[in-house]
Amino acid sequence: MDATLARQLLRGIRRIDGWFSPEAAMMFALLDELQKRAGIQGDLFEIGVHHGKSAVMLASMANPVCETLTVCDVFTSQDSNVSRSGYGDRQIFETNLRRFALRVPPMRVFQLNSKALRPEELGHNVRFFHIDGGHNADEALSDLRLAAASLAQDGVIVVDDAFRPEWPGVTEAIIRFLDRHREFAAVVMAFNKLVLTRRPATDLYAGVGSQILRDQYDLGYPWSLKTLPFLGDQLLIFWLLTGLRTGSLKTQLTRYYGRHPWLWSPYLGPVARMARALLR
Repeated sequence: MDATLARQLLRGIRRIDGWFSPEAAMMFALLDELQKRAGIQGDLFEIGVHHGKSAVMLASMANPVCETLTVCDVFTSQDSNVSRSGYGDRQIFETNLRRFALRVPPMRVFQLNSKALRPEELGHNVRFFHIDGGHNADEALSDLRLAAASLAQDGVIVVDDAFRPEWPGVTEAIIRFLDRHREFAAVVMAFNKLVLTRRPATDLYAGVGSQILRDQYDLGYPWSLKTLPFLGDQLLIFWLLTGLRTGSLKTQLTRYYGRHPWLWSPYLGPVARMARALLR
């Protein structure tokens, strides 16, 4: 998805209740853009909808001519919500989708526990699989196995809450999954999301580390980037320097300066240097 369209979409997404940061939304848009540039087509799928904050982004990423959005959530059937990791509402979700999505592709809704789903119901051509469902180890591992069985060859799996201390089951499930399915590797950890893909596609998704693309999608300053080994593979990690805040005046002005080349004029150099000095 084009970065300008993603920013336009964010204005609506911010108004939806849920846990999906602007940075995570922009990373989704960037991953989608990398897929489109590589000619990857396929359906989009999400486990754990809540009120549709991230589903609206997925719907807007889909090509309504040839791609389908499928979602799965227990919604009001909270007896199936073992880990109590969210309380979805189907009516609110569908209202938000119609109100805020740039377009609504053909859609299927499974109102049930994702452990009851079978790959045959999803097909084997999901290019973007977002997991934000049950947070116990067995629940998350079941979702990962479903994703692996349904994923298109060069598709991507994005897992929420991968290394959150309050949800250790998700981390356990990821490690167990990657230990068993060596054809997959973790490639990016950013904004509370872990990106997994099959090994032949790792270079494609490592493209989120491109400085040009990071700046274009507002994922540059104040975020830093480093690469560290994880389970035998190199993992790109976005992290925030201590003391920096994404919504601070300094961060907003720095981003504005980076997106407007006319400010780089040598005649404005003294003004820029004075502003940097005042913001230190």
